[in-house]
Amino acid sequence: MLTTAAQPRTRFATLAVRARHIVDSGLCSRTSAVPNWLARVDQLEHLTMATATDRRATLAVLSDDLLVDLMVLSYLRHGTPYVLWADTLAGFAEDFLGITTWAQLHTRMDAT
Repeated sequence: MLTTAAQPRTRFATLAVRARHIVDSGLCSRTSAVPNWLARVDQLEHLTMATATDRRATLAVLSDDLLVDLMVLSYLRHGTPYVLWADTLAGFAEDFLGITTWAQLHTRMDAT
């Protein structure tokens, strides 16, 4: 069995990849193609206006399907599924890269 040095993907990273595949493959090419899109657009707008701490706490308890819908909408409307983490580098590093300390972040950045 081969081993790799790469860490397994975090929950949010896996869902972001799924959202990008949905849009890039053409399964969902417009906002109205997202299930229950009016409610999802409203949720996305409320989350983007929330503080980073409140937003991350809310995202942690949402279901995977709902998160994918929000990321698909984010990708369609803003060009990236990561708009909910635009104002929190530490949150992005923890949620997507699995890095919990600044020392780990600097080590990872120096390696690239």
